[in-house]
Amino acid sequence: MFWTDRWLHGQRLDNLVLDLFGAISSRARKQTVQDALTYQRWVRNIRGALSLAVLREFLGLWDLLSNIVLHPDIEDTHVWQFSPSEKYSAKSAYESLFIGATSFRPWERIWKSWAPNKCKFFMWLAADNRCWTADRLSRRNLPHPERCPLCDQAEETIDHLLVLYLHPTSLVLYLHPTNCFF
Repeated sequence: MFWTDRWLHGQRLDNLVLDLFGAISSRARKQTVQDALTYQRWVRNIRGALSLAVLREFLGLWDLLSNIVLHPDIEDTHVWQFSPSEKYSAKSAYESLFIGATSFRPWERIWKSWAPNKCKFFMWLAADNRCWTADRLSRRNLPHPERCPLCDQAEETIDHLLVLYLHPTSLVLYLHPTNCFF
């Protein structure tokens, strides 16, 4: 399609010329590249009062399209942008589903450790923020304490319990001279 496919320098025209695209009728938006470029038919599809922004985009697009020459004897090629070979495969389609997603990498260290399975499972839940702490209970509108029951200072979150919270007795045990190994 002339307006919605990535045929001009890898860009879609509806993203390239937003104001001009708004002045195109919905029927004309389904026009093929060949139909639109033959005798500059894409120009006839512009409707309504033209603003300065639409005119500026029209002139810029006219300059871009003036260098385009169609070769009817050469068959079109389809380019799959999600693989290096530019050819479609089920694997590249599956991998494209995860573009922009955040990957959970700590699982490799968690599951390959020598810790007991119940510890591995707890660490996996903690790393993925799936432990039933007060903040998670509140998101589900379940009863929960307002503050951490251990320190009564902050909201109970998994980060608070495992990283930020330091009970005075645990600090004493940590700093005790018998815990030094050097």
